[in-house]
Formats: sequence, structure tokens, C-alpha cells
Amino acid sequence: MLVVADAAFETPSRNITCVMSRDSVRCDIARKDWAPPAKPASCTLAWGNGIVIENGKAQFTCAGDTTAGKATMILPYGASVRAGHVQCDSNQTALRCEDQRSETGFTLAIARYNLF
Repeated sequence: MLVVADAAFETPSRNITCVMSRDSVRCDIARKDWAPPAKPASCTLAWGNGIVIENGKAQFTCAGDTTAGKATMILPYGASVRAGHVQCDSNQTALRCEDQRSETGFTLAIARYNLF
């Protein structure tokens, strides 16, 4: 496991790009075979292009920017990276990120997503 203060990484497929700090992580996905839930009225920007964990809660992004192009490293399949209490695990079926303090997180892949 790689332990860092912060990180910007992408999966080997280059389909998912994440920016991580000690208490949050945001991952955007370029290609997906699923649709996010309905866009909330409170979101006036792009909806559902990724998932973020902030303040111990996992939710879809409402953002006017992207993490794409910000990666400084590739997180190989089978590898993990941790900053503070946030950890992401890369594998061939999905990327899994969790706030280990609140035990909330997500899995993200072309074929599926899951918030927990």
C-alpha cells in the first residue's frame, strides 16, 4: 500500500481519474454503461460524471470541472493508495474507495457503480 498526503491517479485503463486528500476523494469516469440517478434541482453544473467522498458521505458529483488530465501516477490493479483515513483499491473489475472513519464509500466501473 502506498501512503501519501494527497494523490492524483488514474486506473490502468485510464477510464477513471481521482484526486485524493487526507479526508476526501473525487473520481471521475470517462466511459460508463450506466446512468446516474436523476439530477437534483440544486445542481446547476454537470451531474453524475463521478463520485466524491466528502465529510464522510459518498455522492455523485455536481461539478463544472473534471479530474481528467490531473493524474500524476497510475494505480496498478491490485494496488492501494491511502491518504489520511481515505483509501482506494484498484482491481480489474472496479475501483473501490472508502472513508475508513465513516465506513462510507463507492465502487466505480464501466459496467456499474455502488455507493455505500
